[in-house]
Amino acid sequence: MKIKTIGEILRTSREQHGLSIAELTKLTRIRPEYLEALEENHFERLPAAVFVKGYIKNYSMLFGFDPKPVLALLRRDFKESAVGTLVPREFMKPVLKKREFWTPITFAVLALSSIFLTLLAYIAIQWYNIQKPPKLLVSEPADDAFVSSHIIVKGRTVSDAVVSVNTQPVSLQTDGTFQTEVFIPREGIHIITIESQDSRGKTSVIQRSVHVHF
Repeated sequence: MKIKTIGEILRTSREQHGLSIAELTKLTRIRPEYLEALEENHFERLPAAVFVKGYIKNYSMLFGFDPKPVLALLRRDFKESAVGTLVPREFMKPVLKKREFWTPITFAVLALSSIFLTLLAYIAIQWYNIQKPPKLLVSEPADDAFVSSHIIVKGRTVSDAVVSVNTQPVSLQTDGTFQTEVFIPREGIHIITIESQDSRGKTSVIQRSVHVHF
């Protein structure tokens, strides 16, 4: 069921009592154009909200109805503007000012953020490089390879490292490659341990299991 508007409620009350706008003006001393605007829901034609509430109360006292429901409708549908007049609530939604994004401050913040992030990334990379062990690759022998008693061990590491195979020092070429021969006099499964220690004291270790067979 359609809910009556404030104007419809007030006009119905007046008409039920058989009064015209002119007669109501004499009884309430409210200007006829205000009464007409009130009954037609043209609140923009009316003075401040406090007067509109007073007009509604005048109607209620004259025609004997409770003004509270009507005032509740007023509060629901209208809001007081900064100057005190009534404005429909849908027109009172806050209007957000469009802000220009690319301002000098924005450029400054982005530039500082970029410098900070670059510096942070550089520090993180340097820290990682300091903490990580030296790179060590072993090309021979393959893990679980079947070999003779004389085993060739080949690999590559960083150029400033000290390399040992089964705790025995191995000479390192300028490009970081190394090669040595390991002699194992007994048949069976044996472990060859290759170790590389760089100038920072960081160590990488690779172990290869081989099957020695004469």
